[in-house]
Amino acid sequence: MGIAWLAAAWPQVVAAAEHAHQMAADTADRSKFLLLTAAQARDVDAIASQIVPSGATPGAHEAGVVYFIDHVHAGLWKDRAPDFITGLTEFQARCAKHYAGVAQFADLPGDEQTAYLKHMEHKPFFGGMRFLTVLGLLALPSYGGNAGKLGWKLVGFDDQHAWQPPFGHYDAEYAGFVPYAKTAEHQA
Repeated sequence: MGIAWLAAAWPQVVAAAEHAHQMAADTADRSKFLLLTAAQARDVDAIASQIVPSGATPGAHEAGVVYFIDHVHAGLWKDRAPDFITGLTEFQARCAKHYAGVAQFADLPGDEQTAYLKHMEHKPFFGGMRFLTVLGLLALPSYGGNAGKLGWKLVGFDDQHAWQPPFGHYDAEYAGFVPYAKTAEHQA
C-alpha cells in the first residue's frame, strides 16, 4: 500500500513542497504599519536594533523586525496587542521622564539607548521585545521580519530542501521531480 499510495500522491507531495517553498518567499508588505503609529514604530525599531544591532552584519533594522512585531500584533496575536501597546506606552513615558527634553527613545544616541535598556531589561516589556526581536529575525519572511532572509544568513541557516534523488528504485526515474537549482552559495 505504501508505494502505491506514494506513487498516486506524488503530485500532491510535490505541490505541498512547492507551497512550503513559496511561503518562505519574502512576500511581506513592509510599506505600511497595520497597528503601530509612526512614532511607536520608530521606538520599536530602535529597541530591536539595540537587541540585535547592525554592524559587521545586518541587524534587526535591516531584517525589518519592526514589521514582524507590527504584523503579528495586528493578526495572529491581536488579543495581545492591547498589552503590547500599553507596555510600549509605559516604556515611552518612562523614557521621556528619564530623559527630559527628548521626544522619543529613538532620538537618544546609541550609547544612551543601551544604558536605558540595561535599566529596563528586567521589565516584562523588554523581555517581550527581546523575544519578538529574535522571533522576527528568524521567522518566515512572509510574516514581516527576516527581510531578504537576513536572519537566516546571520545564523547560517541554509534555506533548501534536503531531498536528493534517487529516493528509491520505484521513483528514481519520476519525471515530475525537479530538484532546486544549487546556487553558488549552496555549493560552498
